[in-house]
Amino acid sequence: MAFRNKSILVVGAGIAGIQASLDLAEMGANVHLIEQTPSIGGRMAQLDKTFPTNDCSLCILSPKMSECARHPGITLHINSSLLSIDGEPGNFTCRIRKSATYVDPDKCVACGLCEERCPTKITDEFDMGQRTRKAIYRYFLQSVPSNYVIDAEHCLRLTKGVCGLCERACTAEAINFEDTDKEIDIDCGAVILATGIDSFDPIVYGQYGYKEFPNVVTSLEFERMLCASGPQMGHVVCPANDKPPKNIAFIQCVGSRDRENGRNYCSSVCCMYAIKEAIIAKEHIKGLNATIFFMDVRAFGKEFDKYYERAEEQFGVEFVRSRVAKITELPGGDLRLHFARQDGGRDTRDFSLVVLSVGLQPRKGMSEFAESIDVKLNEYGFCRTVDYRPQDTSRPGVFVCGAISGPKDIPESVMAASAAVARAARFLGLERQKKVSKKEFPPERNVIGDRPRIGAFICHCGINIAGVVDVPAVVEYAKSLENVEHAEDLLYACSQDCMETIKRRVKEHNLNRVLVAACTPRTHEPLFRETLREVGLNQYLFEMANIRDQCSWAHMNEPELATEKAKELVEMGVAKARQLTPLQKLPVDIDPKALVIGGGLAGMTAALALADAGYRVFLVEKEDELGGNLRSV
Repeated sequence: MAFRNKSILVVGAGIAGIQASLDLAEMGANVHLIEQTPSIGGRMAQLDKTFPTNDCSLCILSPKMSECARHPGITLHINSSLLSIDGEPGNFTCRIRKSATYVDPDKCVACGLCEERCPTKITDEFDMGQRTRKAIYRYFLQSVPSNYVIDAEHCLRLTKGVCGLCERACTAEAINFEDTDKEIDIDCGAVILATGIDSFDPIVYGQYGYKEFPNVVTSLEFERMLCASGPQMGHVVCPANDKPPKNIAFIQCVGSRDRENGRNYCSSVCCMYAIKEAIIAKEHIKGLNATIFFMDVRAFGKEFDKYYERAEEQFGVEFVRSRVAKITELPGGDLRLHFARQDGGRDTRDFSLVVLSVGLQPRKGMSEFAESIDVKLNEYGFCRTVDYRPQDTSRPGVFVCGAISGPKDIPESVMAASAAVARAARFLGLERQKKVSKKEFPPERNVIGDRPRIGAFICHCGINIAGVVDVPAVVEYAKSLENVEHAEDLLYACSQDCMETIKRRVKEHNLNRVLVAACTPRTHEPLFRETLREVGLNQYLFEMANIRDQCSWAHMNEPELATEKAKELVEMGVAKARQLTPLQKLPVDIDPKALVIGGGLAGMTAALALADAGYRVFLVEKEDELGGNLRSV
C-alpha cells in the first residue's frame, strides 16, 4: 500500500466533530479541527437540556470542549472554512481559509473591557435574535477558545474608519485592525465532515404568523429562552409583554414530512425535543398547561418511549393528534389555533405562547460546499453515503458523521462520530499508538506535611444550581470552615475562564487542596483534576461536592432546605479534602485482545475495525454461521 498521511482533518466542531477529534487524538493521530464560528460547540451549545435524561447540555459539552482545546494532538482552527480538497485518498491537500478576527488570541485575556466600550449593538445570532451583542464580542459565555473577535461587517473602525474605542480600552494590546484573511494548506490522509445542519425557517408558513405575531416562536428560540445562560436567564416569558405564559402550544412537523415544500422526510428529533421543552417549561412555571399538537409521536430511541409516557402521566403534558391549519392573534397578544381533529372535525384553542417545532435541513450553501470538495448529495441536500457504510461518502477518504448526512439526535451523532473514526482509521491503516503525545505539566509541589489550605469554589451553573440554592450564602458558610483559605462563587466552574480563575487563586492564596461544589463528578472531575495538574498540584488533592444532582435538582421546590443541604455537602467535602494526600498513577500492561459477542453486521464490523487497529479479536456467535439478521434482508 502506498504511503498514507496519518494526519486527519475534521471539519465542523459541534458535538460530532469534537467527539471524532478526541477519539482520533487518543489513538495518536494528528488532528486538525476547523470551525467556521468563533467557538467550538455547535448547536448543542445553544440547548438547555438533553433528552431523555434532562441533563444540562453544557454540563455534558463543556468538559469535552475544554478537553478538545487542551489536547496536544488537536490543533484548533477557529473562524475557518474548508475551500477545497486536492490530491489522492490518503494524501490530500486541503485549502483552508482562516477569517480575520482582529484580536490576537495569544494576547487576549477575555477581560471584557473592549466589549464594555464598544458603542455598536447588533442582534445576537447565537441567542436567535432575542438580545443584542457588541461589534467586538465572545460567541457565548462558555466559548472555547474564550477570546474576543470583531465583527468586521459592523465594526465602525473597519467600515467607516472611526471609533477604535476597543483598541484604546485593551490593556493587553490585543486589538489588531490590520489583521487579514489567510489561506493555508493542510496535508492529511483523510477528512471527516461534521458540519451539522440548520433549523428550518418557518417564515414560509405564513398561516402560522411567525415574525408577524410576537408570541409565535421557533423551538430553538424557545430553547434559548429556557437556557440558564440565555437572554431570559431561564425565565419563560411571552415576547409580546414579558409575562409568564399561562399555557403553551407546540406545533409539530413544521418543515418536516411536508411534500409541498420538498421536505417529506422526518427530522427525527422534533417529537422528543418538544416533549423535553414542555416538561422543562412546566418545571419553570408552576401550573402551566402545555399541549403538543402532533401527527405521530416517533419515540424510537433508547428510553424515549418511557420519556413520552412520563411526560403525559407524571408531568401532565397534553397530546392532541391533529393538524393545525392556521394561527390568528387575539386582542392582547394571545393566539388562537385552528386545527383539524383526528375524527375530521374542526376545532379552536387559545394559548399564550406557541412554539413551532421546526425540522432540520442542510446547512446554507451545502450545494456549493459539496461541489468544491467533490462529494455528492442526496435528493434532500444532505451528504450522500454508501449503503451499509453510512460514514463513507462518494469520495474515497472523505467520511461523515453527525447530521450532515441526515437529521440525527445527539446520541446518534456521537455514535456516528466514533464510527467515522473507525472508518478513517481502517482506511489509513492507523493503529493505536503505544506512546500517544501527552501534555506537559509543571513539576508537582510537595505538600506532604503542610497544613491544609483549601480553596472552595461554588458554582452557580447558571440557574441550574443558583435558581434554587442561595449560592452566596453557601460561599459565606464555606469561608467559616476550618482550613478554608479562600472561597468564591463561579458562574460556570467548568468554563475556560473559571478554570483559569481557579488556577490564579491557587497561586495567589498558596492553596494545596481544592473543593469544587458544582454538578456531577462523572463528567467534570477529570477536567478539574487536570486543572490542578496545570498549576503544579497533585490531581488527587481535589474533591468535588455534587450540589446540583443531589441538591438543587432533588429539592427544587424547597430552596431554603436545599441551601442548608448544600452547606452540609460543602462541609463534608471540606472535611474530606483535609484528609487528601498526593497519589500517583502506575502504568499497568493490558493484553491487547478484544472479545466481540454476536456475529451480526454490528459484531462483524466492530471485529474488523478492532483487528485493523492492531488488536487480536475473538468473535463469538451462537449460530453456526455469521451474519445475524442481515442474512434475512
